[in-house]
Amino acid sequence: MNIEQQLREIRRESSSDAPGDPERFRRVALTEKEMMSQGDAIRATLEANTAPLAAIAADLAVRRIRRVAMVGCGDSWISGYGVRHVMECVLGAACEPCEAFDFATYGLGVVDDETVVIGLSSSGKTEPVIEGLKGAAARGAYVIGLSNTLGSPLMEEFPGALHIRATRGGWPTQSSTAAMALKLALTAAIAEARGADAATLHTALNALPAQVDGVAWSLWDPAKTLAARLARADLVLLAGAGPYYAPAAFGAAKLKELAPIHAHAFPLEEYHHYRTQKAGDPMFLIAPDTASHARALETAIMSRGSEGYCIAIVPEGETEIAAVADIAWHLPPVAEETAPIVYSVPLHLFGYHAAMERDAIGLGAPRLGG
Repeated sequence: MNIEQQLREIRRESSSDAPGDPERFRRVALTEKEMMSQGDAIRATLEANTAPLAAIAADLAVRRIRRVAMVGCGDSWISGYGVRHVMECVLGAACEPCEAFDFATYGLGVVDDETVVIGLSSSGKTEPVIEGLKGAAARGAYVIGLSNTLGSPLMEEFPGALHIRATRGGWPTQSSTAAMALKLALTAAIAEARGADAATLHTALNALPAQVDGVAWSLWDPAKTLAARLARADLVLLAGAGPYYAPAAFGAAKLKELAPIHAHAFPLEEYHHYRTQKAGDPMFLIAPDTASHARALETAIMSRGSEGYCIAIVPEGETEIAAVADIAWHLPPVAEETAPIVYSVPLHLFGYHAAMERDAIGLGAPRLGG
């Protein structure tokens, strides 16, 4: 088999980066529909999984959990970063987002019967996820599959199965946010099965669908305006600390998939360990919490000193970062447990509008020398 044949065999994406590519824009259109109905998907997912969550929680209530591995590829992997902190605080166990190929290839050696492995795949057929879960189950781990697709291997072959009531005809939006909500609901169910109080987490989840939809509609126009302003950018940087690395990484993924341009997400602190931002580089700074506020403020100051362009996504009432940033999007109050989900939505919007604005001026992916 020559290289061209290998390329055809390996390539799974049917669309291209060319301006106006019809297959890519078919998926862009579906992304719009899906990202603007995330509240419904989250609500339906939580309502549909009450009984399966209770069954899994009963299994795990008396089982010692030393480690939770959250396995996936792409956004399915990234989603683990957004819920990791809450899961660790509630379960008292180390919770690790694991890229599926790396987990299946290198990570099974420390898996045992005190490990819970949660595999997430929208199609339910992603091979590294399936292989990782099979390997973990063979080593005694309790294995749970999450998927949008009923009847898929991930939903049929493992002891725990949870159905995400979301679609992914476009690039991932609701399939990721609903999955994050479901992982948090699983955490609450395990806590309750152990006799702990999970009321705070339930309250946050109950409020989540309306909050997600509210942010989507309120920031639609600001995201469109900003995308028009930055339509010719070929690189976008995104930074967030702790669980807010997840919105940054989702935002980078949407830009690479939809726009399509180069985008790079990184943990907030890493901005300060390289010459990260050059003059004119736009950067989204996701800074919702008090824990990362001081370092986020320093990041905004460094962005200005580098002659970069800083877009800060901050909570209502925040003034220090907003005063330094070039643009500040203020989000309404939201529970800490679900904030990484809510703060992902503005980055979904920007990725969509960037695709539309670049197409309007005839731009596809950047090319060397172009």
